[in-house]
Amino acid sequence: MNYQDILYNNDQLGPFPTHLLKHVSQPTNMIIGPIDRKDSREIFFRAVKGDFGRKMQKELKNIQKDSRPVPNYPLLAALSKIIEHMSTFNQTNTKVASKKAPIPNDPKVLTRHLKCLGYFLGADIMGIGRVPHSTYYSNDREGNPIETSFKYAVVFVARKSDSSIRASNGWDRIMDPASLQAYQRVGFQSECVADYIRQLGYEADASNTFHYSTLMPHILLEAGIGEVCRMGIILNPFIGANFKASCVLTNLELEVDGPIDFGLQNYCRSCKICAKQCPANAITHGKQTLYNGYYTWKLNMQACQKFCFENKEGNICGRCTKVCPWHRPNTEPHDFANWNGSISELHKVVNEQRVRLKNNNFVDPMERTNKWWFPLESINDQLVVPTSKNSHRICRKHPLAQNKP
Repeated sequence: MNYQDILYNNDQLGPFPTHLLKHVSQPTNMIIGPIDRKDSREIFFRAVKGDFGRKMQKELKNIQKDSRPVPNYPLLAALSKIIEHMSTFNQTNTKVASKKAPIPNDPKVLTRHLKCLGYFLGADIMGIGRVPHSTYYSNDREGNPIETSFKYAVVFVARKSDSSIRASNGWDRIMDPASLQAYQRVGFQSECVADYIRQLGYEADASNTFHYSTLMPHILLEAGIGEVCRMGIILNPFIGANFKASCVLTNLELEVDGPIDFGLQNYCRSCKICAKQCPANAITHGKQTLYNGYYTWKLNMQACQKFCFENKEGNICGRCTKVCPWHRPNTEPHDFANWNGSISELHKVVNEQRVRLKNNNFVDPMERTNKWWFPLESINDQLVVPTSKNSHRICRKHPLAQNKP
């Protein structure tokens, strides 16, 4: 088969039929601007900085190192070490080839080529979007200013382990490792592709994991990955919100996918399951509000982080993404083999899941049947089975005690 048969047509490239999604000129949540750039130090672990009060800051000192949580769960610690090692790669491998490679100078060909490469490296979903100035952080975590020099973002999406999420209650010890294994994958993919583009003779920079130079939600919107949902994050029509993403920033001329519309704004206005099931009450039941130039369902970050740090059953909470009807059982690629792009068909299946969740009191019938991880915690360099007596997590009254899902 000639490469032109692959790179010049409009056929589906990845496992999901993203090419059938409806594309629109603007994201479906209203953006009126202006949007100010954010300092990354204002986003990550604000509780450590004392933004949520001195008492919580003081209590967190025992489980923090260099403004990051010290993993007390052995699987999380193992994953963190690998990611820490990967995060040094883009600081030492930035050389751009002096001569450009003899490849077609066609944005469509190059776009499909990079998407094929991403899928070859294991991405679940790929997208390409423009990089608005406002998506760059103003400063990195060390306080260094970030330059805004790239036009395009090549986006990599990695789905979290679905069977593990379903076997979890949504806030126990597997939730953070489930995120980090996805971060590992998109970190590897973006670092590899950034280096590859540089070898082709074009500048490229990976934005991922501990070295995000960009706020990913707006980039995900521009790359057609999903829409803003009530959880305040981006939701994809095929895999819900159970994913992590990274991107490669480049000036290599590419074709952008652009925002998509699959009716999520109206859906989230009426659903509210994630808000009802949030153990921290951090998700609003109300309307979208204006925040930094755009309308969104703004997450109460203080309440969310407070619960995550105080949660004695795990490291972080993902209950909202677990119970969301878009995280439905039939979300494998073969389930969309005959899908023709109909939004009504998508909503029909999601509404069936919504009814099923309500009928089961929001408890997934598969819950716990696939649990494979051990309940362990590191205390004084010894692994123990965590209990209320020996857990080193903050031990104020557990928020779930009064509101068990």
